[in-house]
Amino acid sequence: MDKSDCSKFEVAAEERANEGRNEDAMEMFLASAKCWVKWEFFGKAAGAYERAYEHAMLAHRYTQAAEFMQDAGHCWIRQGEHERFEIDFQIAAEAFIYATEEDNDPTKFVDGAFCAIIGGDLDLARQLIHAAAETTRGKVKELINLALMLNEYHFGDAEMYIEAALTRVLDRDSIRKIRDLFLLAIAGFVRASLESEVAVSITSLAESTGLEESKMKRIVERGIERGHIPAYLDRDSQELIVDSDRLDIDDLSRRKGPILSRDIDDPGAWDVDLDE
Repeated sequence: MDKSDCSKFEVAAEERANEGRNEDAMEMFLASAKCWVKWEFFGKAAGAYERAYEHAMLAHRYTQAAEFMQDAGHCWIRQGEHERFEIDFQIAAEAFIYATEEDNDPTKFVDGAFCAIIGGDLDLARQLIHAAAETTRGKVKELINLALMLNEYHFGDAEMYIEAALTRVLDRDSIRKIRDLFLLAIAGFVRASLESEVAVSITSLAESTGLEESKMKRIVERGIERGHIPAYLDRDSQELIVDSDRLDIDDLSRRKGPILSRDIDDPGAWDVDLDE
């Protein structure tokens, strides 16, 4: 498939959109998105997925709409667009709320909760977890428990729970998705830490998450490799340092760094003004 075919799909999608043929437009934008992904034009792919979402919503295909926004988010993060990644997952969470009502399936509250957690909207996640607990009659209690742990940053407990409980009730594909979600949740926690602290060590992350240091290091390295964590790991200090080439400059300026803890007199003085 040639790159020109990706654009042709978009043109066809726009024509169908102008005619009010929302489902057809959705399918054409989806085809365009998949085409751009094959050529690794991830920004264009994300845009096409977002347009597919718009027309899926208009066609009341809410579950598909939520999935399209997750796909868009994954494309954005491959471009280093972490904020857009999180926004798209927040939108996916809201689409799952519509899907719950449309499909009369309250278990989709849990899908929405996971998307909200990945998107960093912990208040929405908490509301959706509560809604799921109230309406699912225990059908997905294990997933609800996991969502609660992730929403409260109890990653060590969550990891043990996945292996002890979820592996007994979910199939292999579902467990793989849960483990990927688990890694995305931790990556989001690490990104937030990098924006709010001048120095983040593997030790401090392990203490904050309840994970073993060796496991935390492997997870961080995997997150860096996949582009989910815009930093690099200093091998001597075992501290994470923001990679300015992979993080938007506005995000970097909020952090006022990067600085290693060994470079400052008081590593606890996070509110220092480096411009003074």
